[in-house]
Amino acid sequence: MQLDRTHLKIRTRTISELGDLALVMLRRYPGAFGVAFLVGALPWILIDFALLAWIPIRENEIGLTDTEAVPELLRYAAWMATLVFLQAPMAGVATTFYLGQAVFEEKPTYADVWRACRKRFWRWFWVLGWIRLPMLAVVLLCFRFGQPVDGFYDGFLPFCFLVPALAVRASRPFMPEILLLEQCPIRSEQPHGLTAAKRSTRLHVPLSAELNGRFVVIGIVFVGLVASLYYTLDSAASLLSGNAAAGTLWPLLVFYPAALWMIAAVSVLIRLLVYLDSRIRLEGWDVELAIRAEQIRQFGIVDARAVARQEVTPVARQEVTPVARQGTLAGARQPVQAEGPSAANSVNITSGATTA
Repeated sequence: MQLDRTHLKIRTRTISELGDLALVMLRRYPGAFGVAFLVGALPWILIDFALLAWIPIRENEIGLTDTEAVPELLRYAAWMATLVFLQAPMAGVATTFYLGQAVFEEKPTYADVWRACRKRFWRWFWVLGWIRLPMLAVVLLCFRFGQPVDGFYDGFLPFCFLVPALAVRASRPFMPEILLLEQCPIRSEQPHGLTAAKRSTRLHVPLSAELNGRFVVIGIVFVGLVASLYYTLDSAASLLSGNAAAGTLWPLLVFYPAALWMIAAVSVLIRLLVYLDSRIRLEGWDVELAIRAEQIRQFGIVDARAVARQEVTPVARQEVTPVARQGTLAGARQPVQAEGPSAANSVNITSGATTA
């Protein structure tokens, strides 16, 4: 591990550059999405299917194109989109940890990823599963199984879940990274210890306006991508089968959830990249990594923060130590000797470099 020779160039980026970098990451780490995200999302895909698939299946008996089926199909579409939106952070915990390690390590193993996610399961499951509402939505839909469409339960309640979830995800999106990569506890044993809530406030509040603006722009793009993927899958199925897929169960049961989950996987990657960019803008994380790497080269395989307390001047100590206490990505928590050049096949985006 080499703190100043990462597989991604640690620098500030615009929102368009983050989109370009996301495409590079998708190509560079397909396993993070083809394996890690799929394994994390599979339980939720099955749960959503069990809770909602009966709606289009029942309506198919009278005809999906019948006008009486429209309210039920709108109910299905609204609840499916709500569930996927709420469950995406939980489904992406393994992908988040994998990519956080991959910034510093060439090939993080899936065994280490699963072990780390299991070790912190109750921490992230409580925050991402209950406090951020997806489990409450699942429990509600369990009681609505087999019931006819209702304006309050199927029209008003989805907005009651979406509106607060949108507000929280827009202003405080980085809770998965705080819990998994920075490993901040929910409660601290020390009176003034750094908890996940305190860390979230320090990271999000100074950048709240920019985070909200980016969330709106990215959300609009994602809505368009979901529609594009859905109609692409529908058209491809029609061409391959020789029959129009419209009016059948396949688009509703397979293509629509598939489009939602594919964009959910991309949203996990985009959130991680925005998290890295936010830390660089707010904390000078790129400078911290360079300083720590140089300390390791000078003093060998030791705790760079201990060396900083003993060797560097008080001014330098004030610049380095507070940021280090807040934690870096999981891969940078245990510094080791940095030797030799970086891997030849590492991803290094260098265009238009600016630093915090």
